[in-house]
Amino acid sequence: MTFTGLIQSLFGGLGVGAIYALLGLSFALIFGRLFICSVVHGNLAVLAAYLMYWAFTLWNINPLISALVLLPVFFAFGYIIQSTILKPFMSMEIWKGRYQGQVMVTQGSGMIIMAISLILWTGTYRTLATSYRNTALPIGTLKLSVVHLLALVTLGLLVLFLNILLKKTKLGISLRACSDDRVTAMLTGINYDRICSATFGLSSSIAVIAGLFYALTYPITPSLGMDLTLKGWVAVIIGGMGSIGGIVTAGFVVGLIESLTSYFWIPAYKEAILFIGLLIFLVAKPEGLFKRQ
Repeated sequence: MTFTGLIQSLFGGLGVGAIYALLGLSFALIFGRLFICSVVHGNLAVLAAYLMYWAFTLWNINPLISALVLLPVFFAFGYIIQSTILKPFMSMEIWKGRYQGQVMVTQGSGMIIMAISLILWTGTYRTLATSYRNTALPIGTLKLSVVHLLALVTLGLLVLFLNILLKKTKLGISLRACSDDRVTAMLTGINYDRICSATFGLSSSIAVIAGLFYALTYPITPSLGMDLTLKGWVAVIIGGMGSIGGIVTAGFVVGLIESLTSYFWIPAYKEAILFIGLLIFLVAKPEGLFKRQ
């Protein structure tokens, strides 16, 4: 163990944390703002990763380009999921099964996506072997992954975009109004169902970006969907529901915990350490790092 190795591990943790932060941001919009409880976004990220893998393998299309094509496709896909299978649960009260129903149908949707992925690509791990996957930028004795740098820059741009969207656009202002008081927002003429569908579509597009950088960092297999969903939810829980800055910070924390556990101890224990830490955090600060009023 050396100081250079530690710094290298810390940067790697930040790069991986950016991926988890991207997943957390997709959940922040739908649950933190509109209380839509979905567990399908990890599977959407994996599906997007496979489609980019297919485009690269069959037609040599750069994943960065195919991701841009998939953004509107997954927006439409998410819009349809919300407006068809989730909409009936939106008017329910919590005690009648609103959240339970949402979890069940999105879990079922995720299992369908996983089954289709297994049929098309089997359970064998696939690698998105682009020319820049293992490229590193040398800075002194350090070697910084180009993919991690791209993930960090993309995360920063996305956070800026979401802040502008929420504060300056009609969709964002309507979303915030629905988040604060759904009934009053509807009385002022805001189409609540349409806002929910558009927000779910946007969160599905963010899952594409997370899937891109995950596939450029790790091998992929269809069963990864639930694992990614849990990591995204961890970022949301630690960061605080609906807090964009908090979720980004929490994503970095999750990435650093995994990276430092692998560096100082045994890599196989990194998820156990993460969820033990989550349980301790829930007891000590259940409202999250940055509670949204």
